[in-house]
This record gives sequence, C-alpha cells and structure tokens, in this order.
Amino acid sequence: MAGFAWFLIVVTVVIAALAVLTALYLLVHYMHPEDKNQAWFPKIVVIVGITLAIWTVLLFPLDAANRKACSPDVPVSYCTLTIPTRQLWLACFIANAVLTFIVIPFAMFYYEADSESTAGQRWMHALLWEAATVVTFGLILGICYALVGFVEYPVAPLISGLSPVQALHANSTLVDTCAGSVCKPTQCDAINGNAGTQIWKLRCSFPIYIIAMSATAGWLLFMVFAGVGFVALPLDLIRDFIGRPKATITHSEYIKRAKALGVRAKAVKEIVDTLKKEERADGRGRKWRGAFRRIQQQLIDLEADSKALELVFPQADDPGYAWAVTVMGFYLQAFGGLIGAVLSVAWLVHVVLYMFVYPPISPFLNSFFITLDGAFPLFGTVAFALFCFYLIAITIKGCTKVGLLLLVFTVRPMRAGATLMNDMLFNVALVLLATNAAIQFCAQAFALYANQMAIHEIWGDQILHLMGIKYLYQLNVFVYCMFFFIAATILVLMIRGPAKWKRVSQEERYAAAYAG
Repeated sequence: MAGFAWFLIVVTVVIAALAVLTALYLLVHYMHPEDKNQAWFPKIVVIVGITLAIWTVLLFPLDAANRKACSPDVPVSYCTLTIPTRQLWLACFIANAVLTFIVIPFAMFYYEADSESTAGQRWMHALLWEAATVVTFGLILGICYALVGFVEYPVAPLISGLSPVQALHANSTLVDTCAGSVCKPTQCDAINGNAGTQIWKLRCSFPIYIIAMSATAGWLLFMVFAGVGFVALPLDLIRDFIGRPKATITHSEYIKRAKALGVRAKAVKEIVDTLKKEERADGRGRKWRGAFRRIQQQLIDLEADSKALELVFPQADDPGYAWAVTVMGFYLQAFGGLIGAVLSVAWLVHVVLYMFVYPPISPFLNSFFITLDGAFPLFGTVAFALFCFYLIAITIKGCTKVGLLLLVFTVRPMRAGATLMNDMLFNVALVLLATNAAIQFCAQAFALYANQMAIHEIWGDQILHLMGIKYLYQLNVFVYCMFFFIAATILVLMIRGPAKWKRVSQEERYAAAYAG
C-alpha cells in the first residue's frame, strides 16, 4: 500500500504540472498580439483559472484513487488516506468562487481602464467597480440564503403508544403488536401499516449553499458548452484532418496567393473606413451593425486564410522539418478526433442507461471502471480520469466555439491568435462556473464507482433536496437540456452542410448587409 501511495503522489504532481502547461498553451494559442508584452496580471489570472478548472475536474479521479489506497475492509473513518482530498476539495471550491466573482472581475476592470491613466488611477477604477460587483453578488446570495437556504428531506415517521410491562411476552416481545388498552390502532403504525411521509426541514450550511448556487449557475453554461462540445470537439478535429493541405506550394504560388490576400485586406480596410464615416454621420443603425458583424467575419476569414497560407509554405530555417511537424499534427488531430468520438458516444449511452431511467437499466461505465480496477488498481482510475477530463475539454471547446450566446449574437467569442485579455478572462470565468456543474454531473453519473469519496462528505445529497432547485436535479432537467443542445448542434450541422460553410467574398457580405 505504501508503494501505491507514493506512486499516487508522484502522479498527482505530474498531472498538476501538465495542467499548468496546458493553461500556458491555451493562453499563447488564443492571445492577441497586442497583449504580447503587457497585461501580465490578467495573463497570470487566466493561467491560474484554467489550471484550477483542470485541477478541480481531475481531483475527482484522484479522490477515487485515494479511497482505494486503503483496503475495502477498512472503514472510511479508520482509513489513513494518502492525500487530504477533503481539504483539497474545499480549497478548490473556495478558490473557484474567489476567482470567478472577485479576482477575474477585478482583472477585467483593471484591463479595461483608460490606458492613459496612471497605475494608481487604474487600480482605483478597478477597486470601485469590484466593490460594486461584490456587494451586488453578496446581497443576492445573502437574500436567497436567508429566504430559501434550507434542505427538505422526505421522512417516514413511525409513532406508537406505550405498553405496560405486563404486556411483554418472555420479557422481550409484546403479546400483541400494540396493547389495545394503551393505544388505539390509529396511534400505532405497526397496526395501520401506513406511516405516511413528512418533510424534515433543515438549514443548509452557507459554504454548501454557495457551492450549490455556483453549480446551478454553472449548469446553465455547462449544458450549452458541453452540448456543443460533445459534437464539435471530435467533429472539428476530424474535419481539420480531412481538409488538411496535402502538399506545399511553390514560391511563385505563394507570392500569388499573398498578393490576393493583400488585395482582400485593402478592400476590408476601405469598408472599415466607410463604416467609420457612416457611424459619425448617421450613428450605429441596424444596417450599420449588420455590416459591422460581417466585416468582423471577413477579418476572421482573412486571418484564417493567412495562417493556412503559412502552413503550405513553411517559413522556418528547415522547411522540410516544419512541414513534417505540420503533417504529424494533423494525424494527431485525427487520432484525437476518433478518441473524442468514442468518448462522446460512451458518455451519452451511459447517461441514457444510468441516469434517465430509475432504476438504472445498466451501470455501464461504472461496471467498466470496476472491471478495470479488478485487472489492475490504476486502470480503472486512469479510465475514470479520462472520462472526467473529457468533460472539461468539451466545455472549453464549447466555450471557444459559441462564447456566451444572447439570443442571436455571441458575446466575447474566443478566436485563435485574436482574443484580447478581457475576452479571455470572461471566458475563463464561464469555464470555472461550468466546472462546478461538471463535478456535480460526474458525482451523479458515477455514483456507484465513486462511492464513499470525500466529495460526498462535502456535497452529500443536500443539493438534491435544496429548496428552490431540488427538482432541477431530481428530474435531471439540466441533463435533458444538455441533450437538447447536442441534438440541436447535430441538426444545425446537418442542415447547413459543407456547402454552407463556404465563404462569399467581402463585397457580397457588405452588399448583403445593406440589402433590403
């Protein structure tokens, strides 16, 4: 057992380091060039936020492995575990709330302050807005906790009257089920056989209430991001492989395409100048906003075509080596897409078999993990970690794919190499909120395999009986909504089809904006 304990600690340290590297890669991949040598504080917050989201999800399989560090014959209360996972869970949840509602808003206010102001003025601006934000969230949370911060447990009360000692038979049992001379049949549940149900109302602890509210708010995001990510992550990886460049181009062809990009860039600039003049003259009307959205898309397309041109004509000192790395990257994407497709299908089948029907049709993945543990203790834990980590992967994918949708437009979308730090901070906050929902989803989906873990000591089943939100979890409302977004994503892709993904020229986009 000691060897397994040390191995678990080493694995924990390695995974923690990989999470930091993943966060650093995402920052560099999405960061706008304007923020390259500035905005260091927001960058640190982004790295910490993404790392915390990954750590929180991967703490779930670590919790499961930690419980298995002791023999199944040893009760949990007597088990000296390898890692204090209960304290780690509390630290992650508290850090999540602090980052989401305090640190990230402050970093956004500081970043968006007037760049011509002094550092002290920017700090004061951020602190004032931060104070207003904290007071607003605090009042909302405090009022909700005071009014509905209770858990309601259904209980079956049993009542009975008292019997004299003479009614005992052999000093151990009653002569009759209840002594008729002492209590009436309606006063003894053993006689009438109908105990009924009552509601036991208790005040929920404030930390658990904060976690429950964060998870509920996170579900509103998670059901959208995960619903889109379940389909988009494997599909985009496979589509990128299918549409990969098959060979490099000659220098003359590169010059020709680069000139064409230059012509398009000049046309876009002229349209932007026209929009600026119209804004000063007539304001931002409906047609202007439509044209502005389309010119934004043209800029995105232009950047994408520029990067695609760089792929087929490597600029490195060793073009052959650079091209080989590019080809290998596309094959890795194809492999990742296939793995993602398998994980998505397995997740969806598991939810249908284990969560949508009571009693469950089959434990499915729970049994799969238990079987792997029977072969070797870490096999089940590794598979469990893979399925848990996949949730955060599809959440990040869904967030970068759709951003925060408000009716028909997207707020603060993420684009590779073109995302400002305030947009990145906003999306990191969304991912952190969705992470709380992912934890609750894992706890419910893998309740059989993850039995007696530390997360249940913190969370327990209070969230399933919390006033105001209990039916959302008991009836799997959020899970059904997630399946709706999965179906909607598939339907949209089927209706649009490959033909609709083709772009039109910037002139056609601009003309369409002013049509009618």
